[in-house]
Amino acid sequence: MRRRASLGRRNRAAGEADVAQFTLICLFAFGCAGYHIGPVTKRNFNSIAVPVFRNTTLQPQLEAQISNAIIQRLQQDGSLRIESEPRADVVLKGSITKYERQALRSSRTDTGSPREYEISIIVRVEATDRRTGETVLKSTNVEGKSDVFIGEDQQSAEEQVLPLIADDIGKRVAGLLVESWQ
Repeated sequence: MRRRASLGRRNRAAGEADVAQFTLICLFAFGCAGYHIGPVTKRNFNSIAVPVFRNTTLQPQLEAQISNAIIQRLQQDGSLRIESEPRADVVLKGSITKYERQALRSSRTDTGSPREYEISIIVRVEATDRRTGETVLKSTNVEGKSDVFIGEDQQSAEEQVLPLIADDIGKRVAGLLVESWQ
């Protein structure tokens, strides 16, 4: 009698193990059912033009740095070709709308003299299909920011951080264009 009971328990345990293995196999097999190879976006454009942005702030030379950073990020991604405006499928236009410097920390000896700033730049971008006039990317604000420690010269410190902010903006704008889930 004891032997039958132990055999029954073993058979039940083996059956439960088979069910667990079957369940795992099904999860692995059907877990990737929606996966496909290829682009996930439904873009009908392959090239883009990025004319130099308009600068509406009082900070000089931002337009070239930000436009170039966006172009570099799009080239690094490689999914869109950079073309001149007459040859491109889509034209990305933008304007730099805000340059802001906010004090974060001041000197221990002189609380009126900041030692660290947060610099933020806001850019408004919009992309349109050159052929149809259809809006590809509606007018969107993109912000890039970075902290900067001020040494002896505030202007030099800000000039050193501007390429980092421009690259941050470039990364965000390229992401909006390339990774759109429309």
